[in-house]
Amino acid sequence: MTTAKIEIRSLTKGLCIWLVIFMLVIFGFSAVYPQMHDSAMKDVMDASLKGLSPTLLKTFNLSTSGQTSFLVATGFFAYYFQYMFLAAAIYAMMLGSQALIKEETDGTIEFLYAQPVTRKGIVSGKLLANSGILFLFWLFSFSLSLGATLLFKQSSDMTREIVSGISRIFGQEAIILFFFLALGFFLSALLRSSKQSMSVSLGIVFGFYLLGILAELNDTFSWAKKLSPIHLGIPSSLLDNGLSVTVIAVLLGCSLLFLAGSYGVYQRKDLKI
Repeated sequence: MTTAKIEIRSLTKGLCIWLVIFMLVIFGFSAVYPQMHDSAMKDVMDASLKGLSPTLLKTFNLSTSGQTSFLVATGFFAYYFQYMFLAAAIYAMMLGSQALIKEETDGTIEFLYAQPVTRKGIVSGKLLANSGILFLFWLFSFSLSLGATLLFKQSSDMTREIVSGISRIFGQEAIILFFFLALGFFLSALLRSSKQSMSVSLGIVFGFYLLGILAELNDTFSWAKKLSPIHLGIPSSLLDNGLSVTVIAVLLGCSLLFLAGSYGVYQRKDLKI
């Protein structure tokens, strides 16, 4: 599909940049993990974590026991990767929010329309390309995370638990990333300029993130946890409980609605040619 090929070409450089950044951060944090098992450092960490209130520990997703413990390979990975997932959600949103508006802003919509393709074909091609790029990004991120964690694991860490835990995290977070891609795609059909995509993506993702923190800090807003996809994708929570079938169904259902809306809006939109 011509549209998909053009889109993939334009997204490849950005994919490489994001992967390099993720690789450096993942290996950097993983290299720190062995130092956590130094006797002096371990005593300091134990004392520091036990000195924090349970509410504060919960807010920052810190744990002192179980597979989410800061001193276990999967727990250490889950702690720092929650911030990596936040960045991944922004990337997914930006992919989607720039997809349908980019050519109008750059003035290249005429070239695209000169191809033998319909508006429906444009949306389908861009959806296929952006979904493929996001899939590759997540697959390589998974490989990097698993490789780095296994490389720096300690003798007390079991390889099977590391593989199982990281696979569970990435598998379930992939559903949430697809939700953000679909949401961004729908917004892209509504935006007037691709210059708005960055601020819109950051605003929505961080808005969901702050909503989750507010829900943890104040019991009055505890209901808001279920409205924050970022909070649902917290790695330590996925290790302990995972996403329920209902939550998965809602996320996928909303994603399909956003994509259907993208087709509908783009079909009727007056393009700037």
